[in-house]
Amino acid sequence: MFQKLDNFVQRFFKSEKIRKILEYTIVFLGGSPYDSPALYSLMSHVDFNMGVWFPKGGMGKLVEVMYEIAKEQGANFKFNEPVKKILVENKKVVGIETTKNKYESEMVVVNADYAWAEQNLLDEKYISYQKKYWEKCKIAPSAYLIFLGLDKQLQRFIHHNLYFHPKWEKHFDDIFKNPRWPKDFSYYVSCISKTDKNTAIENGENVFVLIPVAAGIEDNEKTRQLYFDKTIKHMETLAGENIKDHIVVKRIFAHNDFSNRYNAYKGTALGLAHTLKQTAVFRPKHESKKVKNLFYTGHYNHPGIGVPMVIISSQILSEMIKQRKF
Repeated sequence: MFQKLDNFVQRFFKSEKIRKILEYTIVFLGGSPYDSPALYSLMSHVDFNMGVWFPKGGMGKLVEVMYEIAKEQGANFKFNEPVKKILVENKKVVGIETTKNKYESEMVVVNADYAWAEQNLLDEKYISYQKKYWEKCKIAPSAYLIFLGLDKQLQRFIHHNLYFHPKWEKHFDDIFKNPRWPKDFSYYVSCISKTDKNTAIENGENVFVLIPVAAGIEDNEKTRQLYFDKTIKHMETLAGENIKDHIVVKRIFAHNDFSNRYNAYKGTALGLAHTLKQTAVFRPKHESKKVKNLFYTGHYNHPGIGVPMVIISSQILSEMIKQRKF
């Protein structure tokens, strides 16, 4: 369970292709098969034996449904009102201050980036995890994302597609050991319109491309264009057809976007990597160590990265809060 995932998988499979398929799932948990515990081989069990589910309309539909359910339960939402500060008196949270107002509260739950929230919303004396803590952590990758709308369908691609570069290990080294933009890389392509035709124009394709890249490296327009051209050219080789001339919608999303839109630490797309020392109880706590009734939820806490696990994180916190008296 605690040996490295790569070593564990090699005990059962000789095929390099099968090993890569089983190990690549760890990328979506922000880790490397050479540094993550075999415990996460459970992800393959979930994928192959329990099945992968897709919400019609895309992942955004999940957010919309949760929003409607929350409103039905009496939740009140305030949009376009960034939080400036978490208000604390006598080591107890008393509310928040936004760009527009102040709100009193006996309890505050933060689901923003954990590192950013502590460093930017709290006075120094109330920070549970100092800057040096985050600097020592192994941060999960960022991602170079391409969103495309095509005016034709791709015949060789299915909903989920993985390309594994022959220099597989080198890509992981460029993410974790020597952080830099990878010269050679593996990548994932999702064509959700293969499952849900309503996500694309008629006879078109909705395409999403993900390249894992190291967090905390420079992100600029020149690099973005370079990787776009290289990726599309390679995809055309795999597809056996022209893609570039059929793009009607294009968007690139990378480090700077993760930082600016989500306040993501070092532009990470995922938070803390799932190494042995950053698993379960070794992840940041749901409850502040310094401020009473201040809580955190999301991908930094236990159980960790991924939509299902983030939802479980909120369920864990919900049960904690139910047992408290305010």
